[in-house]
Amino acid sequence: MRYGVHLGGAAALRTADAVRQIGELAEELGYDAILTGDHITIPRKIGSEYPYTKLAQSLGFDPYAVFTTIDWLDAFTVLALLVPVTKTVRLGTSVTIVPYRHPLEMARVVATIDVVSGGRMIFGAGIGWMEEEFRLLGVPFAERAGRTREYVALMKEVWTKETPRFNGKFVRIDYDLYVAPKPLQKPHPPIWVGGESTPALKRVVEFGDGWHIGPVSLEEIKPRFTELRTLMERAGRDYTKLEITSMVDTRLLSAADIRSYRDVGVQGLYVVAPGPEPQSVLKIMREFPKKVQDAVG
Repeated sequence: MRYGVHLGGAAALRTADAVRQIGELAEELGYDAILTGDHITIPRKIGSEYPYTKLAQSLGFDPYAVFTTIDWLDAFTVLALLVPVTKTVRLGTSVTIVPYRHPLEMARVVATIDVVSGGRMIFGAGIGWMEEEFRLLGVPFAERAGRTREYVALMKEVWTKETPRFNGKFVRIDYDLYVAPKPLQKPHPPIWVGGESTPALKRVVEFGDGWHIGPVSLEEIKPRFTELRTLMERAGRDYTKLEITSMVDTRLLSAADIRSYRDVGVQGLYVVAPGPEPQSVLKIMREFPKKVQDAVG
């Protein structure tokens, strides 16, 4: 069982010293990856339903406080800051809200980080949930799933073709482009698709290299593993090649839970540590590997 850390909006990385400490500790303790979330502009009042409300409420927290009371750093800048202070730890988004940005821009940024990191980029992909943010960015909320599918398809095209062509509803490439750099990982950085709904699972099948589960209880989503396996088989894809990972909160995670994740096929657990204080994040990071290793050996 691999283990990693999810920094939320990476508020703890507001200083160069904190970036260095967190990156170096992840290396020292054998972390698989450092992940960060993605938002561009957040309204003070959020009316949209947060998909992971149950977790926050079970801990007695306002589920929206993490968005409206602490800093949210730019996801791709955070990963770039971590490149020089890490050597083997993977760096990823969990998840990029794909409809927010032009796919050619995203393709270039993801490829750039993959190249300068020596092939360590993970591209987490999701459709988004905060309707207010979509309105602020001028992106139709109702189009988010369609844009995500099309944008990811275009990104794959420019990552893998010397002369990419694309004819979509939202984006077209109908003349020669000079696309550089190409990602170091071939054919491209792994794409982890976020979400637990049936439509999310269908996106995993359509374009995912991995399924990235949010902070929900394992009992709540256990039936989804069988559903995903069935969908993969129907599409002629090998379910066993899929990288399955999950975000977890260590306060709600027992040794038995860790073994249950392993038994259903989850290969990596990523502890959430969204707080703004570096020392609290470092404490969680120091304790989590032992918890995982004690549970599964």
